[in-house]
Amino acid sequence: MNYMLDKINVLENKDAILKGAEEIVKNLLENEKLDKSEKLMTIELAMAQLNYELYHISGDSKEEMPK
Repeated sequence: MNYMLDKINVLENKDAILKGAEEIVKNLLENEKLDKSEKLMTIELAMAQLNYELYHISGDSKEEMPK
C-alpha cells in the first residue's frame, strides 16, 4: 500500500483520488451481503469494468464485457 501512496502523493489531484478510494472501501466494508473474498472479487470486477469503459480493453477474447 505504501508503494501506491508514494505514487499518488506526488499527483496534483491526490486528495480526490484518496477520497474516492476511501469511499469505495467504506462502501464495500459496510456491505454485509458479501464476505471478504467476495468484496475482493467485487474490486477486481470493478477494475476490469472500469478498464473496459476507459480503454475498451477487456483482457479476454470476447468483444464485449457483460453488464
